[in-house]
Amino acid sequence: MNIWKSPVEFDYKLYNEVENFFDNLHSSKIHEYREGQVLMALDVLDALKNKEMLLIEAGVGIGKSWGYLIPLLYACKDKEKFQGFLISTSSIALQNQLVEEIAKLSKMLDIDIPVTVAKGKTNFICKKRLENYLKNHKNNEYLLSIKTKVDKGIIDKEEYPDIAASIFKNININHVNCSNCLYKNNCAYTLNRKKWKEAKYVICNHDLLIESLKRDNHDLILKDPSLLVIDEAHNLEAKIRNSYQGKIDKDKLEALILKISFIINEDIETYQDSSIITSLNKVFRMISTKAKYKYNKNAKENIEIFDEETSGFDLSNKLKEEIASLINYLEELMNEVNCYQYLDNRLLNYLSKLKEYKNIFNDLIDSKSKNIYWVTFIPNTKNHIVLEYVRKDIYKESAKLLSSKNYGKVFTSATMTTSGDYNYFVNNLGLNEINGISLLKEFPQVSPYNYQENALLYLADDVISPKSMDRSLYLDSLAKKINTLINITEGKSLVLFTSKKDMLEVYNRIIKEYHDFNIMVQKDHINADDLKVAFRDDLTSVLFATGVFFEGIDIKGESLENVIIAKLPFPVVDPIIEEKSSYYKDGFKEVYLKEMLIKLKQGTGRLIRSSTDKGIVSILDPRYREYKEEILSSLPFTNITTDIDDVLAFANNKLGIVKVKK
Repeated sequence: MNIWKSPVEFDYKLYNEVENFFDNLHSSKIHEYREGQVLMALDVLDALKNKEMLLIEAGVGIGKSWGYLIPLLYACKDKEKFQGFLISTSSIALQNQLVEEIAKLSKMLDIDIPVTVAKGKTNFICKKRLENYLKNHKNNEYLLSIKTKVDKGIIDKEEYPDIAASIFKNININHVNCSNCLYKNNCAYTLNRKKWKEAKYVICNHDLLIESLKRDNHDLILKDPSLLVIDEAHNLEAKIRNSYQGKIDKDKLEALILKISFIINEDIETYQDSSIITSLNKVFRMISTKAKYKYNKNAKENIEIFDEETSGFDLSNKLKEEIASLINYLEELMNEVNCYQYLDNRLLNYLSKLKEYKNIFNDLIDSKSKNIYWVTFIPNTKNHIVLEYVRKDIYKESAKLLSSKNYGKVFTSATMTTSGDYNYFVNNLGLNEINGISLLKEFPQVSPYNYQENALLYLADDVISPKSMDRSLYLDSLAKKINTLINITEGKSLVLFTSKKDMLEVYNRIIKEYHDFNIMVQKDHINADDLKVAFRDDLTSVLFATGVFFEGIDIKGESLENVIIAKLPFPVVDPIIEEKSSYYKDGFKEVYLKEMLIKLKQGTGRLIRSSTDKGIVSILDPRYREYKEEILSSLPFTNITTDIDDVLAFANNKLGIVKVKK
């Protein structure tokens, strides 16, 4: 179905309206004209008109949300021809930010856009789970006050800002069989989902988008939109992979075997010591042993592995034989179930689950296995494990999800390319596997901020390599350089590590010296959002952090004038990265290096967040020399030095810091 009655009418009216809007910004005293934003908006119109896929990297400061919202809001004026839009983001915070932007733009353009925010079910309170929880917490006034609001249909977590995470995880909509729920006909969440189908303008998150696409490729949360916009698109591949991930928990499989044995034999005790349980335990012990061996081997080569709770494992002939034996025992049990005279729906359900387990074990020892396998250690044990798996060709599943020709698609983010090339992003999502849809790769829109005047990239040559065999010497060298740099800017620094262990060891070295500013460190028991606020509000503080802080922190102004990358953020060796690398002749260059460049772009992107921001980015890994060309072509910096005296001069001249310490 062609959404637009007349392409000529579309071209003339909508394109002109969008161009005129941006042209008027030249004379605005409030809003800034940005050429990259205009080019992005016109590209979005092309994707909308022709139902194409558009890839567009928008550097920090482009204002990518306006780049796609302005054309969408003008298109919304034609209520007959425009079927609506669906915008997917990576977090609830970004969803709320977009709602605010749309409200502001709607007022500016005098267009009424009633936006619906769609969230995953885990963000809502389940009435049934709440009532069950109350049974064990009778007369708890706080919980009773929650129940009063839930009875009125108020179930969104955002309506309960003070609720403890320990409580919410016990009362949210989680692994509940909604179809058999007592309240399914008047459940507030179910009613919300029905409204999403009726809405025309919907903002969801990636998890909910993927869940919807998996149910039916032509039945989105919003039925037949004119355009799907995927913001923060660099997170989409991981989200899709996670949605297809499966696992085998030994305890759950053992419990299933015992349930079946009780029904058909009424003899659990015999089965508890049976050959099938013995074999099951042996298989998991052997996998655990091999996973720990591989984990420890990798840890000697890469300290970052200590932050992981996962590991691959090698399949020996002996392990394969034991798994084959377990498969035979599972088949015997399945035959017993099939021969049972009272084969009811419950047993049929158990039989189906048992078959799934058997098929996974079969695939595990198949030389042409379809899945990637690894183990996740039960937290803090490095002993008890869960066997996890995901399809090797996840890019093909991704391509299926994104293959609809009924609407245009826009993928946008500040970190989609490496050295200006979208190919890694395209390959990961399987976009080159989709036929019949044009794929437009717009030249990356670089940040409009003045990096030449306001930013300095310092590449340190005098820090010992992280590959040094003497870890203590390396950490001493790293701590000394970091201490120099944070003193130069008198705090105001974000120090990013790839390893929690390295971070804590360097932190402990640095706090031994006196500093005029507060030095904070990320710890597991500290809420990340609270830590960001504390760092932002303390104008001279230093924050040592890892992980999510490479992309999850947006601080403008004087609180952050110094971003220090302790080590080039190469990914750790894991089965998924190894599998992706196996598709290329040079897997390191095509996967490991590109993953590092994307993460590096995210980390260095924490510095300049507004047109008035100024500061220094330092990379303290001398291995940069091996990848200098790729690094510099991926980052926006033009003012580059290897001389610490230039850093001192920049701090004096640009940051207004007079008393600096070398």
